[in-house]
Amino acid sequence: MITGNAGVIGGGIRCHGVSPAIIGNRITANSAEWGGGIICDGYSFPAITQNTVAGNSATLGAGILCWAYSSAEVRNNIIALNAASECGGGIHCWRHSSMTLAGNTITGNTANERGGGIHCLDHSTMTLSGSTVAENRASAQGGGVDCYGNSSITVMNSILWGDSALTGPEVSLDTSSSITISYSDVEGGWPGGGNIDADPVFVLAEKGDYRLLWGSPCIDSGHPDSLDQDGTRSDMGAHFFDQEDYLTLYLTPDTTEVLPGGELGVTYTLINRWAQPEALWILTQVILPRGGILGLCGPDRYTLPAHFVTQRHLDREVPATAPQGTYVYRSGIGVPPAVVYDRDEFTFVVAQP
Repeated sequence: MITGNAGVIGGGIRCHGVSPAIIGNRITANSAEWGGGIICDGYSFPAITQNTVAGNSATLGAGILCWAYSSAEVRNNIIALNAASECGGGIHCWRHSSMTLAGNTITGNTANERGGGIHCLDHSTMTLSGSTVAENRASAQGGGVDCYGNSSITVMNSILWGDSALTGPEVSLDTSSSITISYSDVEGGWPGGGNIDADPVFVLAEKGDYRLLWGSPCIDSGHPDSLDQDGTRSDMGAHFFDQEDYLTLYLTPDTTEVLPGGELGVTYTLINRWAQPEALWILTQVILPRGGILGLCGPDRYTLPAHFVTQRHLDREVPATAPQGTYVYRSGIGVPPAVVYDRDEFTFVVAQP
């Protein structure tokens, strides 16, 4: 975890003239004038993969800033709740730089001027594919995406939804710049082949879960020549709906940090795509910080009606004696003893009181 740091250039990580792989980190609560979470500048070419970049702040580029003839590959990250006092709440690409963004969830970021989610300017280029840009805010222009100053952005198989700004809530650009959007879900609509304007039907956006519920118009609506991991036509957005089985389980926590003696709220989402009712058993376990397994409940039997989606919220008590550390909350659905339809899990931290 990279947290609580402050600097002028690069609060969490600075890449200057280097090309590192930045993989699997939590980069949170850092601050800087430029690049609150990560900055790459001076001919840097980093690969930024599977990180959580959240709650950082900066004047420019609160989450990730790519600047000064640099290029970054940014794949499968969560970039959320970062705040820029000027431009580029989530991502800022500036001054003859380029970024390839794929599979990212860019949500809840803010900018007091332009580009709540993404800001691209000054002869820079960007490609955005298979990503979700949602619920970002800019006070002036480009709540989701802002592009100006002889720059260009290409968007495909993505969702731009629920963003807000005085001008261009989803997309804003000046006359010297261009943006091409195709096979994407854009609130308010946007010209381009395969584009739609329809509620993406997220699992629980209010709790930060931007996966798709069955029935979402974004499922199987991406470019017809691109495929998801299950072999079906690509979905729009960062999270494809896995169609390998007809029963699906999602777990959505209220929070990922709790205190001993507190409660951990979890929403279970169960989906039955079969044309008949299906019996299943649910088993829930917690993986302890030192590797032991605590059986929390189950296996308990349930029957889901045909073509059915249900959500249930549960509060789990955290023992007052629970040691500090990182835990894994894991549930699975199936038929004992060996059939597993689906499973899901998330990590949470028991923090010091």
